[in-house]
Amino acid sequence: MPRGRKVRRIDYGRKEMMELSEINIPKTFTNYMDKFYELYGFEESDFRVGKSENADYYFPADFAELLALILRNSSKHPFSRVNHVKEKINASQIQEYNQLMCENIDNELPSVFRDLIYTMPSHLQSVMLGDLTSVLVERLTLFIVNITKLDHQGMGDTVDWLCRRLDEANYNLFRGNYINEMAQKSNEAYNNEHFKELIEKLHGPKDEQIDDLERRMVATNNSIDYTISLLIKRILQATDDLYYADKGSEFLDLKNKELLLMLGLEAVPADESNSGGQHSHLIERTLYYSHELSKVVNRGRVAMAESVLEKHREKMLTRKSIVEQIKDKSFREPGELSVDEKKKILESRIKLMQDELARLEEEASEPQDDSVDSFMVEMQREYVAYCEKANQDSENLKPIVDHFVGQVLINFMNTSGIK
Repeated sequence: MPRGRKVRRIDYGRKEMMELSEINIPKTFTNYMDKFYELYGFEESDFRVGKSENADYYFPADFAELLALILRNSSKHPFSRVNHVKEKINASQIQEYNQLMCENIDNELPSVFRDLIYTMPSHLQSVMLGDLTSVLVERLTLFIVNITKLDHQGMGDTVDWLCRRLDEANYNLFRGNYINEMAQKSNEAYNNEHFKELIEKLHGPKDEQIDDLERRMVATNNSIDYTISLLIKRILQATDDLYYADKGSEFLDLKNKELLLMLGLEAVPADESNSGGQHSHLIERTLYYSHELSKVVNRGRVAMAESVLEKHREKMLTRKSIVEQIKDKSFREPGELSVDEKKKILESRIKLMQDELARLEEEASEPQDDSVDSFMVEMQREYVAYCEKANQDSENLKPIVDHFVGQVLINFMNTSGIK
């Protein structure tokens, strides 16, 4: 393939990718790409014609917008900032990056890519982190001040309470994750047992590498940039043949000659060196996004994600700290309810208890199934193993936590408290 020759008109070479990523200096583009390889586990050859390190850059339109999103914001990534020190990264930098990425997803990406990201569970989590990280820092700081400064606060009692609550929180976090994981494995086993032939007929033979990648894509506990990198990696696999094509399989080809002429497009693969930049094929790319890429988007999941996100935003608008509630006179002491409110709560609780009692009486008359108890026993056994391994793996983290807690407790030793 000649230098600067793209496989398809709608695709991107280096020049167009720099323009899409809003990068003017070739050396900067190379540096950002190198950082991208390092952070997300890619090879330079992944984005070269023929997968050869010395060939031209090549970026299919199927993921170019996603990669450009990461590159445009590369300088804001906490690990990519100039002279950054990993140990000194603070919560504000992480919040700023999450907010920036989520805003860009809404405002800069074509709708098909925006919708694709919305179907990933980590998107909502990133929005929430962008909204709540500063709140967490504020509340945690106030908590530290309170346990060290309030004259009549029992420091030992507070630490005892905190240890018990954290122990419960750790178990509940593991419990929820374990149940979800077991449910997922159960669903996969059921599908393999009952629908294996149908699935293989529709999607081809099972590919463990792709299955693992897709499982990681839908993990909740991913950063938004990492999720996008997994999407890029998955699309790279789907578009692998394009890197070895002698000529492009155009979205609009000679069969669409009249339409091509109407759009002012040549009926041959584009030569980037003679093109007018990324805007020269904007119409064809837009048609490709809406008629081809949109087929992979689950519209039901997008609608559900939009609904959940809207409810979160509504909550954020009405969310108030206790200080704010006191100021606007909307705060009530815990348990401070009207008689009618108390009656409604009690009636509701009585109904729930009666229903639960009836369910237990019915259950007691039937043969007992020990599978639920055995499941819980197995989960608890797994939790013990998980904690023992986590304690071993966290040896490097313990000095950092020890330093953090020490900085909190040093104020307890200082009778003047935090100023």
